[in-house]
Amino acid sequence: MLGFNKSLCIKKRALLLFALALTAMTDVMARISSNSTSITAETVIVVNRYGMGAPFLVSWIPIWFFALAGGIGANFIKIPEIDKHFRFLMLAKPFLGVFGGISLCVLISDGSDPPQVAMTAYAFVASLLSAPLLQALLAATSIPRNQASLFNAVNPFKFKVVVADSKEKERHNVHNND
Repeated sequence: MLGFNKSLCIKKRALLLFALALTAMTDVMARISSNSTSITAETVIVVNRYGMGAPFLVSWIPIWFFALAGGIGANFIKIPEIDKHFRFLMLAKPFLGVFGGISLCVLISDGSDPPQVAMTAYAFVASLLSAPLLQALLAATSIPRNQASLFNAVNPFKFKVVVADSKEKERHNVHNND
C-alpha cells in the first residue's frame, strides 16, 4: 500500500529492503573507510578538553546535523502496523534515527577525526533508514506474545508461559457482562 496523501505509507516488506540497502551502504562505506583509516597501536585517538572522543568533537557537527535531518525525515515514512505501538511518534522516530545513524557512523569510521566528507551523506541515509528498522525491532520485542515465545524458547524449566490474546479477553468480558 503506497499512498502519498500526507506521507509515504509502506508495507512491512519494505523493512527488508531498508535493511538490505542499509547493509549494502554500510559495507561500501566500511570498505572506503578501511582503505583510509585503520586504528593501530600507534594511532592517537583525538579527545576534546572534556576527555570525549568521536562523535563528540567539533568536526563531527555536520554528521550530527545530517543524522538529525535524516531522523526528522523518517517521520514521513509511515508503517501503520508499527506506528500504532508508539505514543510520541514525532519524537521517537528522530531520536531513533539520530542515534542509529550516529552509531553506524562511529562504527564505520573507527572514531577517526576528522571524519570523511562522504560520511555526512551516509549519516543522513543511515538515520533515515535505521529509524523504521529500530522502531520495528522495538515494536516486535514489546509485544507480550513475542516475549512469551522467546522466553519459552530459552526457558531451562519445564513450564510454558502463555499469553491470552485480546480476542479471548473480549469474549470473556462479553460473557461476564451478560
